[in-house]
Amino acid sequence: MADKSDLVINHLSELYKHRELVAAAYHHGSVNASDDPEGGRGLYKLNQARILVPYREGTYRLATSLAKHLDEILQIERLYSAVGADVADVAKRLPEIASLVADAAFDGRTDDADRYIDEFDRAVFELADSVTGALQFLRILADNRFANVNTYAEKRRQNEFYLERVERISQALGAIQSNDMIQSLESTPEGERLLESYRSQIANHLSEWRAQLLDITAILREYLFRTRQIELIARRMRAFELFLKRTPYYVPADLDATTDTPQWVRRATGFSLVAHPCVQDTSQDEILLDIARTIPAVKPPSTNLPRLGTLLPDAPVLPDELEAQTRPWQEAMSALLGAVDATPISALTWKAGCPEIASLDDDIWLLCLLHEEALRRKRSVDVRFEAVTVSADRLSGMIRITDIMISKVPQ
Repeated sequence: MADKSDLVINHLSELYKHRELVAAAYHHGSVNASDDPEGGRGLYKLNQARILVPYREGTYRLATSLAKHLDEILQIERLYSAVGADVADVAKRLPEIASLVADAAFDGRTDDADRYIDEFDRAVFELADSVTGALQFLRILADNRFANVNTYAEKRRQNEFYLERVERISQALGAIQSNDMIQSLESTPEGERLLESYRSQIANHLSEWRAQLLDITAILREYLFRTRQIELIARRMRAFELFLKRTPYYVPADLDATTDTPQWVRRATGFSLVAHPCVQDTSQDEILLDIARTIPAVKPPSTNLPRLGTLLPDAPVLPDELEAQTRPWQEAMSALLGAVDATPISALTWKAGCPEIASLDDDIWLLCLLHEEALRRKRSVDVRFEAVTVSADRLSGMIRITDIMISKVPQ
C-alpha cells in the first residue's frame, strides 16, 4: 500500500500531466472531450481525482477549491469574492477538536489523540491562512476601489457585501478572544502540544488582525459615503439631461450681456477681501515704521525668585518593638530542625507535643515548613521534607498535603 507521500506525488503528477486541460477549464469555465488531447481519457482521470466535476452533459468544470486557490494565487479580481466566508466555521471547529483530544487522552487512546492533535494543527493553520488571506485580499480590493461596475446600485451592493464579510470576520475574531481558548487548552490533557501551534498562528496575531480590520472598515465606510454623494450628483445630471432633451434649442445666456445676475449666482456668498501690506516692498518702509512706532513696548514678565529655605533635621528612626521579637513558630521551627535525625518525624505529631504553638493551625504550620524548604537555608540544607498527599480531582490542578515527614539526609 502506498504511503501518504506517494499519494501526494501521484496527485501532483496527475495535475502536471493534464495541466493544459486544467488551464483550459480555468480560463474557459468548462471543457469537453474536444479539449482533451487524449479523447476523453484525461477528463476521466481528472474527474476520478476530483479535479474536474460534471457541469453539463459531456462537459466538466474545475473544482471549486482548486479554482479558489488559482484565483488567490493569480489575484483574479471578482465582483463578489468569497473572502472570510469560512472563518467562523473553522473557528467553531477548534474547541470541538480539543474536546476530542481530551476524551482520547482520558481513555488512553494515544493514536487517536495524536491524530486529533494533527487535525487541530491543520485547523489552526487553515484558520490563520483564511484570516490572513482574506484581510490581504480585502485590503488590495479597498486600495484599488474594488472591481469596476456600471451602475451606482451595483457599486453600493458591492460595498455592503464586503462590509458584511468584514463584520463576519470581526465576529469570528471576537468569538476566539471571548471563549478563553488558551485557558481551556491549558487545563486539557495534551494541551501543551495544542497551545504551541495556537499561540504562534492565532493568539499572537489577534491584535494585528483587529487593526487591519479597523483600517479596511474605515475605507469601506468612506467609499459608501462617497457613493451616496454620487447619487445626488447623478440625479442633478439626469435632470439637466432631461431638460436639454425637452428644449433642444436652449442656449445659455451670456453673463456679460445680462444686467441682472441670475438667481443661482445669489445662492453663493461672496468672498470677504482684506488688504495686508507687503513688508518686502521697500516703498512701504516709512508707513511701516510709523505703524511700528505706535506699538507700545512690551514689558518683560516679572518672575518672583524662590526663597531659599532651611533644611530641617530628619526625625530619629525609632526601632520597631515587634521587629526584634522572635515569633513562637520561628522558635519552634529552629527547635524542630535541631531535633530531627535520620528517623522521619511527623510535623503534625511534633507540633501536637509543643505547647508553644498548639494554637497555631495545622495548615499554617505545614505552610511554614514548605516555605522553609523553598528558602533552602543553611540550617535546613541537610533536611529532607517529604509531603504526605492524598488523591484529588486530576482536573482541579490542586495537591492536597495532609502531613510532612522530616528527617536528616544521611551523610
